[in-house]
Parts: sequence; structure tokens; C-alpha cells
Amino acid sequence: MLQNEYGSLYKPGGKIKTVIVFPNSYYLGMSSLGFQVICYEINQHPVISCERAFLQESYAIPKSLETQRPLSNFNIIGFSISFELDYFNILKILLNAGIPLKSSERNNKHPFIIAGGICPAFNPEPLADFIDAFFIGDGEEVIHEFLSVYQVYQSDRQKLLEALSEIKGVYIPSLYKPSYNEDGTLSAIFPEIKIEHRTVELDKYETASKVITPDTEFANTFLLEISRGCVHRCKFCVSCYVQKYRIRSADNIIEIAKSDLAQKAKKIGLVGSSVTDHQDIDKIVEALVGMGRKITVASLRADSVSEVVLDALVSSDLETITLAPEAGSDRLRKVIGKNISIDKIYDVIKSAIKKGIKGIKLYFMIGLPTETHDDIEAIVSVVKDIKKLIKSKAHLSISVSPFVPKPKTPFQWYPMENEKLLAQKLFYLKRELAKVGGIRFSANSARMSAIQGVLSRGDRRLAKVLYDMQIKNLSWQRSLKENNINAEFYIGRQRDFNEKFPWDHIQ
Repeated sequence: MLQNEYGSLYKPGGKIKTVIVFPNSYYLGMSSLGFQVICYEINQHPVISCERAFLQESYAIPKSLETQRPLSNFNIIGFSISFELDYFNILKILLNAGIPLKSSERNNKHPFIIAGGICPAFNPEPLADFIDAFFIGDGEEVIHEFLSVYQVYQSDRQKLLEALSEIKGVYIPSLYKPSYNEDGTLSAIFPEIKIEHRTVELDKYETASKVITPDTEFANTFLLEISRGCVHRCKFCVSCYVQKYRIRSADNIIEIAKSDLAQKAKKIGLVGSSVTDHQDIDKIVEALVGMGRKITVASLRADSVSEVVLDALVSSDLETITLAPEAGSDRLRKVIGKNISIDKIYDVIKSAIKKGIKGIKLYFMIGLPTETHDDIEAIVSVVKDIKKLIKSKAHLSISVSPFVPKPKTPFQWYPMENEKLLAQKLFYLKRELAKVGGIRFSANSARMSAIQGVLSRGDRRLAKVLYDMQIKNLSWQRSLKENNINAEFYIGRQRDFNEKFPWDHIQ
């Protein structure tokens, strides 16, 4: 993998050795700008070096990518966490590295374990027993404050934890204690001190690829973040509620795109929750195309994509555009806060096909609050209409995911739909769309989505479940049973609007 990379994230030497681990594959990890940028920021420190590591084969001793140093030989291990199901991988990596899983079992001889990313930003509690310090929010500034404190107190773990707790955006879970009511709901978390989300100005930091490689989802693409957070308030999307919406200035974007590394890439990938909502998006894409650069985006929002953007994508040889109707009916889209009519989506598809786009990919969710069978049938109807619309001029791909309620969103109080019903709906959609023909269908597993739902709104009591899965080699269901934990408590019930949540102290 290293031999295929252009650019470098590694700085040899360093008295304090750090490794940032993406708890999944290289392919996914190197598609994450947050992962790349935090490694880069650490390597700006004069006496601290940072390497990368990824999930390896089941029983392999985890080692860094750059020097093949075992993880247990690093001073600091950081995890970049983007997905709840990677929690299992985090513990597997620590276990295979010979590092005690629980923070309480580690001492000064062991690496100090930190973690950041979108998952800790909305609910770090399921991992609280295993992580020494969480970074809540943007990491570009707080990582430097952490390193300064670590240098002073690295020989005394308790003093280090106490000193780190004074930094805005750093959460030390061992200093907080939850208590529970007889019905299992949270009673309180002590102390009642809120952890503030860290936020940075985007123009101050070059949040862009530091390494270009063919071995990622965005092969040989220079990724460049143009916004963070989201201006919309879709009720299912955690990004809208845990990240303040900010944009990078057009001038800054264009300047970064002129960098030597960007010039080596085949394309520039514009990154953001809703790229086309940037106030200067037309100016940006016109400037980049005018510089002879090809651009790409992960997805488009139908009510904000312009003809200028579509023209730029077509001239960049983009073959497939991705849209996310989320629901089949206009009614249900209004319920979930994505108030885009299906006619608007049709208009964008027609325009894209007319301009030469060869593929359409659509994302839908099932199990949304207030959903009925009519809404499921509406997905089939919409897909049929789009298939007729594009005829044989483009291929059509459909991706369906069960809805997983997220903390800090307006749907955090709602139950998740029963796993069996979700599986039935997925089967129905797959069967009905197969009848249409010529459609590529993919779906997330109802079972894995249910597990994700438990972890998403879970609390510290799940730590024993995760721990026993690794130490006793138990399955998820077996570990839940042995620890007398009912998954339905976390995903199957409507929460009272006055209920305290495990993540309430994370602002």
C-alpha cells in the first residue's frame, strides 16, 4: 500500500511515538479526511511523530503501516471512529496488541488511548470504559493542546487525566459516574459538568488529502473539504445537530487546489455534507474546471444542484450521480425534514441524463417514523418512474438502509423498527425491484442495523457486552444474554421526553 501512495504523512524520529488507528480497512480509512488530517497535525509537532494503522487479519499482531512497529510499543494510540460497528474492531485491535482493554487495567507502562470522530461527538458512552480521553468535535486545535499537556504529565496517568479534563472538548470518562433508576433508565451523571464541542474556522486549517492513493473509494483523488456540518435540519441526520455549519471560503478552496499534491491527482473531490449548498459552489467549480481540473462529489442535493455544477461534473467525465430521496413519498420526506418533492428529483435526473450522465444511484431508508406500507410501495413506484425516465441511456442503482435513530437528533426518542419487519421490507423491495429488471440493488443488513442501533444510543452497561465478546469469544446475542441486557431496551421502546440520556453531558 505504501508503495502506491503519493505524498507522505510520516515524519521519522520523534521522542513521543503516536499511532492513529482507523479501526477498519485501509481502503475505508484513507477515504477519511479526518483520519488523514489528524495524523498530519500531530506530525507538525517538533518532538512527536505519528504513524498510521488499520484493521488487520483476525489474529495478527497490530502494527503501524510506516515502520511495522507493534502498537503496544507506542506512547499514544488514537482511534478515528466513524461508524458504531467498528467498536468491535477497536477492542479486537487492543486485545491482539496485548494491551488491557479497560482503562482501569492500564498503567504508565501502557499506551495512552485517545479517540475522536463523529461517533464520540454524539455518544461516547459505550466505549467509555476502554478510552482514556475522547476528543469531542473538531480535532485540529485540541490535538495540539492535548500533546502539550501529555508532554508535561506523561509519567503520571492520574495527573494527566485531571489536567486533560481542563481542556475544552476533552472528555475523560473515568472522571464521570452514571447512576440508574430501577427501570434501567439513567438517573444522573456526576459531575454535572458539560463537555463542549470544539469548533474551528475552516480557512485556518488545510483539511485536504495529505496522501493520494489508488487503493481507496476515491482512487487517485485529492479530497478537499469545502464545508462542515449541514445547513439543513433533516431529523434523521446527526451531522446537522452535532456540528455547527461552516464553509471554507472560495478563495481558500481554489488556493488549496493549486497545491503540488492536488496537481498530481486525477480529480479533486469536493467534500461536505451538502456540497451544493455552499454559497459559492458555482464559482468554485467554474474556477476549478477553468484551471483544467476535473471534479467529483459523493452526492448531490436535488434542490440545490445547479446547471453549472452538473456541467462541471459532466466535463469532468463523472459517469454516475448520487441522489438521496431517503423516502418514497413526499409525505414521509416532509416528516423526516427532507422537504424535496419527487418532481424536483425527477427534474435533476432528466437534466443529468440530457447532459450525458451514464448512471444514477439513489439512497433510500426504511423503518422511518410514521412509515406505512404505502411509503414502501412508493419507493417501488419512484424507481419504476425513474427507470422509464432514463430508459436505456443510463444504469440505475438503488441502495436501501434501515433507519437507525441517532442521539441528539429529533428522532432520538423514537423506537427503531423491529428487525424482523425491516428484513421483510428489504425482501419485498428486492423482490419487487427485481421484477422491474435492469436495477442494481444493495441493502444494509437488518440484523447489523439493529446492532448499530443498540450501540448508537447505548450506555456504559454495554461495555461488559463488548468486553466479553473479546475476552470470552462470545457472539453479540450470547454476550447480551450472559450480561442480562435486553437489546429492546435500547432500540425497541419510545423514550419519555423527560428521560435523561447517556449523552446529555456531551454538548
